[in-house]
Amino acid sequence: MLPRLLTSLMGQNGVQQALMIDDRGRLLAGINKQGSVPAVERTVNIAAGALEAVQNLEFGELEEVWLEGKARTMVDIITPHRILMLHGEGGNLARWRHSIDLHRRSLATTPEM
Repeated sequence: MLPRLLTSLMGQNGVQQALMIDDRGRLLAGINKQGSVPAVERTVNIAAGALEAVQNLEFGELEEVWLEGKARTMVDIITPHRILMLHGEGGNLARWRHSIDLHRRSLATTPEM
């Protein structure tokens, strides 16, 4: 079921990769273009860096990270133990987030692959 949910997120304009990792950086599921490697290390580095900054500056809880440029990345903390990453070019990050919100409950509770 988790791969099916990630495939649904891939339907958003511009999304080329969707993956979910656990809080230890272990890949739970990933969907991407054929021949590309899941960006697990990149996702872990983004989430860890953002979490460190939030904790050091005492900003509260980290919920998501948006990186915009030619390539776009969104990292969403679905639960403290599930981290979702969408990556691609083009598209609208707000639409990506809305799509995540529509599936948030299922993404939080669906068993891994």
